[in-house]
Amino acid sequence: MESGSVKERIDLSAALLLTGACLLWGLNGVAIKVSNQGIAPLCGAAVRSVIATGCLVVWMRVGRMALFPGSLPDGIIVGILFGVEFGFLYVSLLYTTVSSAWILLYTTPFFHAVGAHYFLEGDRLNPGKGAGLVLAFGGMIFLLGEHAGLPSLDTLLGDTLALMSAIFWAATTIFIKRRLVGKVSHHHTLFYQMVFSIPVLFLLSAIYEEGPIRHINGLILLSVAYQGIGIGFISYLLWFFLVHHYPVSRLSAFSFLTPVFATFTGVFLLGEPLSPRLILSLVLVSLGIYVVNREW
Repeated sequence: MESGSVKERIDLSAALLLTGACLLWGLNGVAIKVSNQGIAPLCGAAVRSVIATGCLVVWMRVGRMALFPGSLPDGIIVGILFGVEFGFLYVSLLYTTVSSAWILLYTTPFFHAVGAHYFLEGDRLNPGKGAGLVLAFGGMIFLLGEHAGLPSLDTLLGDTLALMSAIFWAATTIFIKRRLVGKVSHHHTLFYQMVFSIPVLFLLSAIYEEGPIRHINGLILLSVAYQGIGIGFISYLLWFFLVHHYPVSRLSAFSFLTPVFATFTGVFLLGEPLSPRLILSLVLVSLGIYVVNREW
């Protein structure tokens, strides 16, 4: 059973943890781009879940925690939602840039706000939040407009897949808040998400990908290790600890930091262009997400 009280506001320790998680997530786009060069995206996502699950099992056994304490059907659903989410994300990076994918992925507070309005108590939409949603949505459409022409249909496909990943992230979080918080610990939330996503991702890889592993080198192995340990294990364990102890709507306000980190990571490490459209869309999305999550 989950222990600890739910806090109403983000304190300094939570803010620091969130900022650290956002930095890790921002670097993750580059790591996926690198691993996609040698490992098919869906297979890479499955391998990440395997690594994260292994780390988590060791952590939980050392702490003498049971692996399956209850709420198993809900855990399976969480794993399926998560598997589909990252299937969309990993494939999107075959067609679009890290900057575009991460801006679209982190429009997820837009979908969190809508989901919370209908499925969570005490987190309703109001005119202030509505204004923020319009700003965020406007920034997203502005970014997609750059790729609307026929020569960039592949990029438009990548952007659409990244947007679908954002929708599934929000759905996963809302479902966890409704069905798992208060019943299992944040360790078990992450364990269910990872372990049940593995068959989903490997199945999708078997159906849609030919030759899942094309070649391996040291940089690809390093990127896979980062995704499995740094992202799948460390950052998500932090995230679910916060989800279990703080309101989701307040947590999601911090996620606009991730596109900022991801954008500059893509520019400085991958040589991606920093266009005026990209900067303006990032500003609009970030401002909209902030307005959505402020007090009204």
